[in-house]
Amino acid sequence: MLLTRAQACDVDLLWTWCLLVLEEMKTVSLVVILICGISCSGHNVFLQNQQAAQLLQRNKRANHMFEEMKPGNLERECLEEICDHEEAREVFEDQQKTETFWSKYLDCKGIDLQRNTENTQMVRSCLDGSCVMGRGMGYTGNINITQSGRVCQRWSSSYPHPIIREFNISEHPQLQENFCRNPDHQSSTWCFTSDPSVQKEDCNVPVCGLEFFPPTLAPAPAPSGPCLLNQGVDYHGDLSITIGGRVCLPWSSPLVQKLSADEEFLPEVPLFLNQCRNPDQDPEGPWCYTMKNGTVGVDYCDLHLCDDPLTAPVPVLDQNTDSGRERSVLKNNRRNLFNPRSFGQGETVCGQRPLFEAKGLQDQKEEELLESYRGGRIVGGINAEIGSAPWQVMLYKRSPQELLCGASLISDQWILTAAHCVLYPPWNKNYTVDDILVRLGKHNRAQFERGEEKIVAIDEIIVHPKYNWKENLNRDIALLHMKRPITFSDRIHPICLPSKAVARTLMTAGFKGRVTGWGNLKETWNPASRNLPSVLQQIHLPIVDQDHCRSSTSVKITDNMFCAGFKPEDSVRGDACEGDSGGPFTMKFPAEDRWYQMGIVSWGEGCDRDGKYGFYTHLFRLGRWIRKVIDRSNDE
Repeated sequence: MLLTRAQACDVDLLWTWCLLVLEEMKTVSLVVILICGISCSGHNVFLQNQQAAQLLQRNKRANHMFEEMKPGNLERECLEEICDHEEAREVFEDQQKTETFWSKYLDCKGIDLQRNTENTQMVRSCLDGSCVMGRGMGYTGNINITQSGRVCQRWSSSYPHPIIREFNISEHPQLQENFCRNPDHQSSTWCFTSDPSVQKEDCNVPVCGLEFFPPTLAPAPAPSGPCLLNQGVDYHGDLSITIGGRVCLPWSSPLVQKLSADEEFLPEVPLFLNQCRNPDQDPEGPWCYTMKNGTVGVDYCDLHLCDDPLTAPVPVLDQNTDSGRERSVLKNNRRNLFNPRSFGQGETVCGQRPLFEAKGLQDQKEEELLESYRGGRIVGGINAEIGSAPWQVMLYKRSPQELLCGASLISDQWILTAAHCVLYPPWNKNYTVDDILVRLGKHNRAQFERGEEKIVAIDEIIVHPKYNWKENLNRDIALLHMKRPITFSDRIHPICLPSKAVARTLMTAGFKGRVTGWGNLKETWNPASRNLPSVLQQIHLPIVDQDHCRSSTSVKITDNMFCAGFKPEDSVRGDACEGDSGGPFTMKFPAEDRWYQMGIVSWGEGCDRDGKYGFYTHLFRLGRWIRKVIDRSNDE
């Protein structure tokens, strides 16, 4: 638009022209201001307040899809029309924001689609993140199921896959919850799956302009047949291959006869040929003897057992109102579970700490734990007293030297821990005896406690043959055999393993157990910022009803597990955390004045989250397997 000099001296017309020029240039130009100010020499070069405000007014930036942008300009230049990189830069006026937008714009086919009402809406929806048109780099929707029906793993979680090794979520704010994303510019959106055997999988998310059918969960695999009642004692089938793929040895063979001579087999269970049977009422179901590398062992058969809850009777613990101590209607007629030839020493003195029970003393927090048997209050975690958990063991990695897991001493030769501490393929864990040392008698985590702690090598790692790392860490248990027997001391002493009577008495919802370990004091996404304590920690946690445990998680819970922890409405918090795995969940049996290990710290969804609980391997359930393994070691 051109003006004659006479028109230029018409002030009203001049300002109209100036504003039109400025609008076309999309930016404030000092040159135009000067031209507008001096174009008529006969007029004042200074502007009135209203005129100056009108000329210098700038579109207000909005906190919309992108911070610090001009939504009007973006809508006109890049949505209603096709913009180039320079025009996008003028909109955002920031290099990083421009590049972030431009990568999404290209992925949303912003420069490819000819503009009409439908295409404009598709580009807009794609940039908003509600649907995808390319690789889905800007997708921000809430789809969290993969294309095969697997639930996605939370981006902040390390279970089952160690996401932190690839992504620091503090640097990727789009990695929220367990939603499908594309943080590394793959061909499509994806996620880590909650299936330990499948690390990553692509997702089906809404495609702009197309009808979307939300993904559904894959159906749970159906059992191969009806479940076996009574722990499979009544099974009379002809299966003779174990879960490990080994052929069963005939029950009538001289070698098997010799090995089973001292076993208390049920006479009504017929031992035919080499068929899987359960003559000793093993809670793990039918089994048989097998041969591996010239050595006879025990393995279980792949048969589905019905759930068999360990029902507790009416609590037998009572309160003696005169002394304030518990008493039990059970007789203190405890008998040993193991043969000392294979188990070693320690069973007769287990659970009676040299610095406490042996001297008739209690530790400072013991009464609070016992109080739960009478309905007392819950307490939080504290530093453990020296010698209060003399069965606590530290599994220590040789190279690099670091805390690996907790464990517990059950005799002068054997140590108990979680299977996932030594074998867990999603974390590239498959440790051998050359990778691990055990440290006993420790209290201070980082210091070598000369004269108190002992460091011992191991010569055997035995993982439960039915340990299920692929699904839910069922039977999360392993035995470690030390190269040489350990000498007991005030700070090195074994814990007892429960009989059925002890388990039925103590494994009651609301009763508290003690968890000890050197694990993280709080949940963290970054291994480099682990918040480890300087000394051994302990906390008392109440056992939770099994139905409540099952309803708190989508993970399949079995009778080989139990959970413990605080409910969201409880005023006190606390939980086991990373680094505590493999450690003991212990309870004191007042009738015997002994401590028993009832569980092994196994897994949890985060640490101390509302509505979530820690899960533990149910030790009594797997006690028969422990005895078989240890008994066979003597025969070997």
